[in-house]
Parts: sequence; structure tokens; C-alpha cells
Amino acid sequence: MIIRLATKKDAIQIARIHREEIRKGFLSQLGTRFLSKFYEAMTTSPQAFIVVAEDNNRVIGFISGCTNIKQFYRHFLKKYAIKVFFILLAKIFKPSVLGNIFETIRYSKQEVGEILPAAELLTIATSKEFHGQGIAQEIFERFVLEMNKRDIKEFKVIVGENLSRAIGFYEKMGFKFHSSISVHKKKPSRVYIYNIE
Repeated sequence: MIIRLATKKDAIQIARIHREEIRKGFLSQLGTRFLSKFYEAMTTSPQAFIVVAEDNNRVIGFISGCTNIKQFYRHFLKKYAIKVFFILLAKIFKPSVLGNIFETIRYSKQEVGEILPAAELLTIATSKEFHGQGIAQEIFERFVLEMNKRDIKEFKVIVGENLSRAIGFYEKMGFKFHSSISVHKKKPSRVYIYNIE
């Protein structure tokens, strides 16, 4: 198995893993083509990166994040707005989808007691057949190294209150609970902070 930074050509495989493993997430509802462009943008943005686990030339897990979430969203909208508009044309005018898009963009502006770190871990997932093999921990450790290389000393993750498995993983990795927040339709989520020592 190889742990490395993702490139543009990995975007479609990353998108498929996201869609298969995070089925209830908002971004999954937007489809594989949208996700592919989203992750492609992360590999080309100076404010974002993705670490992948590769086995026999196949991406089997990934973790994505930004050094500055607001700047990444600006990059994504500037470079990919027209492309994703046509991908989402059939879905974007549904009130629920449009609302979720604006909520996702807006949430990082919410203040929760104090200003949160601009850096953020966005997504971590591994293919089902590789669960329980320690891959998530390995790619997380590389993710932390990459954040450190970029002079990031702390970053956040937002995780749904009902995602007990994910909460357990983040707490095991050393994240500290910061506060509660609502992103989509007033659904509660937790904000965790990771400090790089």
C-alpha cells in the first residue's frame, strides 16, 4: 500500500469512494460527477490537498482538507462554477438542494464562542472491503504531516452528532471537543479541534 498526495487523475476514484461510503451526506446527493469536480478542485487549489491510500494502482481510501476553507470555496467557485452548474442543473433548483449549498458555504462564517481555525479536515473514507485495517489512521497521520508542512498548527472537523463511529475515531486520534453547531436544517453537529504539537 502507498500513502501519497492525490493528483487530478485520482478525483473520479475519490468521488466514487465518497459516494459509496458516505451515502447520507449532502455532497453525495449531488452525484459522482459533481464530487469528481469538487475533488479535482482540491488537488489544484493552493489552499487544499487530499491524501490517498493506493493499493495495486487503485485508490482505496482518502482524507481531504483545506488550510483555509473560505479561500478554497472561493477557488472552487471561481474555477468550477460554470462546470458544476451544468452538472447540477437538474438538481440545483430544488429548494432543499439550493438551501444545503448555501448552508455549506455559509457555515464557516458562524462564530461559535470564539473564532475557529480556518484549516479544516473535510472528509475521510475508505472502501468498505478495507475497513478495520488501520488505513484511516495511516492516512490521517500523513494528513497531519501535510498540515504541519503548510505551517498549520491546528485544524477543525465538523461531524454530525449522530455519527458515533466517526466521533469515536476523531477522539481516538486526539481531537478535542470544542462546541456544537448546526449546519444543515438545524441538525446538530460537533466541532472538534486538533492541535499539532
